[in-house]
Amino acid sequence: MQSNAVVIDNYGSSDVFRNEILNVPELKPKQLLLQVIGSSVSPFDISVRKGVFKDNFSLDMPAITGTDVVGKIIDKGSSVDKFDIGEIVCGMVGVKGFGAYSDYAILGQSKAAKVPESMSLQDAAVLPMTAIPAYNALFDLGHLNSGQKVLIHGGAGGVGSMAIQLAKNIGATVYTTASARNIEDLKSLGADRVINYHDEKFENILSELDLVIDTVGHDTYKHSFEVLKPGGRVVSLVKQPDEILAQKYHVNAMYLSGKFDNPLSKVVDLVSSGKIKLHIQKIFSIDAKGVKDAQDYYESNHVFGKVALMK
Repeated sequence: MQSNAVVIDNYGSSDVFRNEILNVPELKPKQLLLQVIGSSVSPFDISVRKGVFKDNFSLDMPAITGTDVVGKIIDKGSSVDKFDIGEIVCGMVGVKGFGAYSDYAILGQSKAAKVPESMSLQDAAVLPMTAIPAYNALFDLGHLNSGQKVLIHGGAGGVGSMAIQLAKNIGATVYTTASARNIEDLKSLGADRVINYHDEKFENILSELDLVIDTVGHDTYKHSFEVLKPGGRVVSLVKQPDEILAQKYHVNAMYLSGKFDNPLSKVVDLVSSGKIKLHIQKIFSIDAKGVKDAQDYYESNHVFGKVALMK
């Protein structure tokens, strides 16, 4: 079986994308073969294309990238027992796998969640790479509970906007940082206070927080230690723990890594019931030009939420 795919032959700018026809690998026992309906652009996808992670893992070229996927199951491995052919699922494709920028994608059973009819396919296409890191950071590492106070940096991004809603859904008090143009949108998602990082310093405003979620790094990460109460937690998606600062402020510093139970089905339920809303700023097509244009758009604009790619 063959598939039209968007591939890269080497790391570099968005000009490296090209269209190709590739053979679809044989399924492993716990894998699903999806007819791709949609995908998205994330900072991770862009970093993979640029080779940011090449010292951590190398791609077999030509490589199909694209992590988020929604698609229809057209075949499944011999040990798949949670899904049936014909069902619509979404999930995160392994970075070295048969990626989502293609007609077909291969998704591990443990990475998949069923998409109910009440949920749009566009929302399903952009959900996994926002829902999973946000949930893991808040609850699996951050141990956020009702009544606690959390600061979420980069609230207008995909992970940030998702984290705001997940935290508010359990009854936390939510603070976030963003630019002025996104303040009202983030308040509508449930943020109790939006701090305009151009005009205000969050470290001069907040204190005694239980948790900080960092999606920014740099000085933002360093100043985050100052607003935590003793025993508080900072979880970064971009920065390895600074143990010196953690000891100075008597807090716990963590980097989002490790294996957790897949929370995607829980978040799908929240989205399909209307408790969480996704914002898709623009939609592109899944072909070499569409993927290039989508990633260029993401990098050159202050995207609120997500950019989708649809068949």
